[in-house]
Amino acid sequence: MTRRLVHAIADQAMISAFNFGLNITLIKLWTPEDFGVFTIVSAVSLFAVMIQNAVINTPLAVHLPIALNETEKALLRRTFSTANLLLTLLVLVFSLGGLALCLGLAQESLILSASLYIVSQFVREYYRGLLAVEGQLVALLLADTAYVALASAALIVLHEDDAVRWQSLSTFLLILSIAGMLSMFWHLLTEDRPALKDFPGEMDAVFRPQIHEIRWSLLGAITTDILNRGYVYVAAVFFGPATVAQLQAGRIFFGPLGLLTVAWSRIARPQLARLSGLGDTLRFNALLRMALCSFVLFNILFLAILWAAWPYLSATLFGDKYQGLGFLVAGWGVANVVIQVRSCLGVGAQALRQFRKLTLATIYGALISALIVMLACLLGQSAWLLVSVIGGESLAILLVARILHCSVSRMDMQYS
Repeated sequence: MTRRLVHAIADQAMISAFNFGLNITLIKLWTPEDFGVFTIVSAVSLFAVMIQNAVINTPLAVHLPIALNETEKALLRRTFSTANLLLTLLVLVFSLGGLALCLGLAQESLILSASLYIVSQFVREYYRGLLAVEGQLVALLLADTAYVALASAALIVLHEDDAVRWQSLSTFLLILSIAGMLSMFWHLLTEDRPALKDFPGEMDAVFRPQIHEIRWSLLGAITTDILNRGYVYVAAVFFGPATVAQLQAGRIFFGPLGLLTVAWSRIARPQLARLSGLGDTLRFNALLRMALCSFVLFNILFLAILWAAWPYLSATLFGDKYQGLGFLVAGWGVANVVIQVRSCLGVGAQALRQFRKLTLATIYGALISALIVMLACLLGQSAWLLVSVIGGESLAILLVARILHCSVSRMDMQYS
C-alpha cells in the first residue's frame, strides 16, 4: 500500500506541477478573457471526466479488486474499456455541438481543438484509472511522464508570442490533445476488445447488476460538479470570461492539492473496497482517519506558507492584471479544505457502495450552493460564487460523515 501510494503521489505531483506551471504561464501571457475561455473549456473537460468516473471508473475500481478469478477480471476490463470507447464518441459529438452553439460556427478551429482536448483528457483519465486499479503504477508514471515531456517540448518549440488570439488558444489546446493521446497510444493499441457478437451479452452481464449503483453515482457526479465548478458556468453566463479568470486565478494555487486527493483516491478506493469486503472496520476507519488528518494538516501548513509569501507572489505572478486577489485566495484556501474532506469521506462511502445516500448528500449540498449562487447573480456580487462552494460542501460533509458512521456500524454488527 505504501509503495503504491508513493508512486501515485509522485505521478500526481508531476502532473500537478505541470498544470500549475502551465496555468501560471497562461495567466502571465494571456488576457483575462482568453484565460477565462480556457478555464471554461477545462471545466467542461472535468465535467465529462466526472461523468466517466461515475459510469466507468468508479464501478471498475470497486468491482475489479474483488473479482473471483482472472476470467472475470478480463471480462470486466474488456467490457469497461469498450463501454468507455463508446462514451468517448458520445463526448466528442456533444463537445462539438455544445461548443458550436456557445462560440459560433465562425470559431471552427477553436471548436475542433477544444473538442479534441476534452476527448484526449477523457481517454487519458480512463487508462490512468485502469492502470492504478491494476497496480501498474510504474506504467502510469511512465505514461504521464511522456505526456508532460511531449506537451512541454511542443509548447516551447511552437509557442508564438504574437499569435492571433483564438489561433493561439486553438494551437495550445491541439498540442495538449496530441500529447495526451500519444502518451496512452500503447495502451490503446494493446487493449482487448470483445467480439462484436459477444459485446451485447457481455455488456448486459457486467452492467445490469450495477445499473442501480451507476445511476445514483451518475447523479452524484453531476451534483458534485455543481458543488465544485458550478460557479464557472454561472460566472461565464452572468459575469463574462474575465470574471471566470479572476475566480480561477484565486483558485490556481490549490489545484495541485486537489490532484493529490485524486492520487490518494486511486489507491485508497480499491483498498477500502477490499477492507469492506472483509468486514475489517478497524483498518477501514484507520485508513480514512489518517487520510483526513493528513489532508487537513497539509492544507493548514500550505495556507501558512502562502500567507507569508503572498506579497511576493502577488507582485511576481499577477502584477496589475488581477486586483484584490488576496481575499479570493484566502477564501479558496477554506474551500479547498472542505472539498478535500468531503472528497475523502466520499471515497469511503463509494467503497461501501452507498451511492444512493452519497448522491442525496451531494444533492442537498448542491441545493444550498444553488441558492447562494442565485443571490450572487441577483445582487451582482461575483465573489459570493466562492461562498456557494464552501456552504454546499460543508453541508455535504456533515451528511456524508453520518452515512459513513451508520454504514460502518452496520458492517461491525454484521461481522461481529
